[in-house]
Amino acid sequence: MSELRWNAVGKAAEWSLDQGRVVTVGARRIAVFRTAQGFSALKDACPHAGVSLAMGHIHEGSVICPAHAWAFSLGNGHCTQGPASCSAVTYEVREVDGHVEVGIP
Repeated sequence: MSELRWNAVGKAAEWSLDQGRVVTVGARRIAVFRTAQGFSALKDACPHAGVSLAMGHIHEGSVICPAHAWAFSLGNGHCTQGPASCSAVTYEVREVDGHVEVGIP
């Protein structure tokens, strides 16, 4: 695996539990979510129709696309409701000293 470049995207306190927010790293729009298990990050575009996943509802470890109700695992991006062959791009995310960072390969 290639080395990641870590990019600060905000303070952890800016996220409410079970909330997604769009952040921009270079030309990438990334949906960063905070759940009871920690932070997760997906490309902010449903692979089906390009709708913002950050606006989706979080349910049982997945984010549900607000347009078509397809669900994507926050852990690995796999579609948990919809076509099994579909998946969302995931990014590594971490919290360091109260700041959220997203890793870009």
